[in-house]
Amino acid sequence: MKTLQIICLAAILSFVGCKEQAKNESEAGQTKSDTIVTLPDAHNAENSLDWEGKYSGVLPCGEGCQGLITVLQIKADSTYTLSSQAMGQEKEPRTFAGRFSWDTSKNVITLDANGDHLKFQIMENRVKKLDKFGDEEQGGPAERYLMPKIQ
Repeated sequence: MKTLQIICLAAILSFVGCKEQAKNESEAGQTKSDTIVTLPDAHNAENSLDWEGKYSGVLPCGEGCQGLITVLQIKADSTYTLSSQAMGQEKEPRTFAGRFSWDTSKNVITLDANGDHLKFQIMENRVKKLDKFGDEEQGGPAERYLMPKIQ
């Protein structure tokens, strides 16, 4: 009789022990599956678009000004040339050259101090002039601030 009790007790203990181990393995697996790793999105205008080139357009300007004839050339070595001429007021364009930096989270370049820290959003075959905070200009429709790629 004692042998039967010992066998039953051993069977119960081994059964309980197996259930506990299975439960621990299940919890461990659950912990692993609950961990989510997010990677930064490497897709941005700097590495995805053919942005190098020359862009031109007539940008809005203050009262009494018909527009600014603007040409922006940006190069792969992070240099730029910007020329701007007020229509009907200036005989020669003002030209600035320097370096620009990228804000890849917004697909925006910022010209250095030579270019008055102007900001342009890089888009497919065009750029858009932004305000000094990197937001869209508020002076009229956004299309007025677009400059298509010409080269």
